[in-house]
Amino acid sequence: MSPRDVRLIRWFVGLSLLLGGVVLLAEAVAFGTLQAAPGWAVVLAAVVAAVLAIFTAMEEGGRRSPVGPAAAWIVTVLLAMLWAHWDSAGHAFLSGFAAIVAFGTGIGILRQQLWAWPVAFASVVGFGPIVLLIAPVPVTGVAAGFLLFIVDVIALLAIHREYFEPRR
Repeated sequence: MSPRDVRLIRWFVGLSLLLGGVVLLAEAVAFGTLQAAPGWAVVLAAVVAAVLAIFTAMEEGGRRSPVGPAAAWIVTVLLAMLWAHWDSAGHAFLSGFAAIVAFGTGIGILRQQLWAWPVAFASVVGFGPIVLLIAPVPVTGVAAGFLLFIVDVIALLAIHREYFEPRR
């Protein structure tokens, strides 16, 4: 695969995650999830995202492993999904946080940050489909979302080798 093809695929995945984050946030606002949420849950989502972003920025570059930041983002989303299962405040937290994760991961993919690939993959094979299924979205929205997830999975798998090769 040519470097141009890899770049185009990376841009497609990155932009689809950015757009997905915006759509998630818009849906949370449109369906009243964030408005009905306790203010502390929304603030907590922003604070947790900021802490993760700072941790990720500190771990970037050099010979540091991308495992720490990737695991931190993935584990936090999994814990938020678990919390959302039992509590409406957790659902509100997840509504805002999932949008932030998608948006931030899209930026990470566009910047070709190593931590972002596993988070993007987890988002399109796990988090995204689950969140889409529990959201009050019309069937056409679910179908379009799943189609995009399938295309993103194929795209991420297509660029995985080039993404992780040593940088020149």
